[in-house]
Amino acid sequence: MADISKRKDLIRASYAPDARSADQMIAVLEQYGISAVKRGGVKDIYRIGGDVVGEEIMVAPEDLSSAREILQQMTGNDAPTAEPSRSAVKTVISLGAAVLLFIILLLIRGLF
Repeated sequence: MADISKRKDLIRASYAPDARSADQMIAVLEQYGISAVKRGGVKDIYRIGGDVVGEEIMVAPEDLSSAREILQQMTGNDAPTAEPSRSAVKTVISLGAAVLLFIILLLIRGLF
C-alpha cells in the first residue's frame, strides 16, 4: 500500500465521529486496496474531554469515488462526508476560550 500521507492533493472521503471509527474506516478501505489517512480537525487544537469533533478520512483524488461508495456501504450513511455541526465546533472553541481565560485569571491572581 502506498504512503499517501505526504501528498498535498488529498480529498476528504468521509468524516468519522472519533479516532477509533476513523481507524476502522481506514482498515476497510485498505482491504479494498485504497490508501487512506486520517486528519484531525478542531479537536486537536482544543483537546478538552476527548474526541469532540472527529477525524477526516483523506484519500487520493483517483480513489475518491470508490472510497465514498465503500464507506457509505460500511456506515449505512447517505452523507459520508457530513461534517460536525457548527454548534459542536462553537462549543469546543467556547470551552477552550473559557479554560484559557480561567488560567489567565489564575496567573494574574498568583494562584497558579
